[in-house]
Amino acid sequence: MKTMSEALYETWDKRWEGSEEKERLTFIGRLMFKAKEKVLATAIKDITVANVIEIGCGLGHTMEVYNKNGLSCVGIDVSSHAVSVCRNKGLNVTQSKLEDISEKYDLVSSDGMLEHFLNFEPYAQQLMNISKNYILLIQPNHDSFWGKTLAYLAELIRGRENVFEYNYRIKDFITVFQNNGFEITGNYPVFCDVFRLLLFKKA
Repeated sequence: MKTMSEALYETWDKRWEGSEEKERLTFIGRLMFKAKEKVLATAIKDITVANVIEIGCGLGHTMEVYNKNGLSCVGIDVSSHAVSVCRNKGLNVTQSKLEDISEKYDLVSSDGMLEHFLNFEPYAQQLMNISKNYILLIQPNHDSFWGKTLAYLAELIRGRENVFEYNYRIKDFITVFQNNGFEITGNYPVFCDVFRLLLFKKA
């Protein structure tokens, strides 16, 4: 019998299937990534890091922002389709799971991953285990009006294609990381507060 994590990884692989031929990105999706790019560039401009790893890098949009801002970034994803797209873009990505990573990085980054796990704390702990200094998360803000509205619309439009998100609050993520020695140093609204970018520094 498959574990919940294995079933989720298969769902993500199916989600990215066909992206090698054509990236499925809506007009709203393009606006969303532009907004993320702007806030991410602001959040990292005052920190000094030698290397970055993007966990669950998807089609590489966040990695491209790091590279554009002069940071050396590698990525991992469980989906062979996502990895193929990233490599075609010239990005340094391998097919791997978070739990298989042991090397440490100055900045550990993840855009929209933790909310898909029924119990996100073990995965948050692994992010902390491989971080030397910083963790950066971009998470959906389910407490905001637009966050709730867009999540509902995405479910209607994509239906079974949409990957389920658990209704964690931003403060749930902050509490777990702060209780494990990572202080919140940045909390930025993204795209009309649909998302929040959270920057943590190891105490």
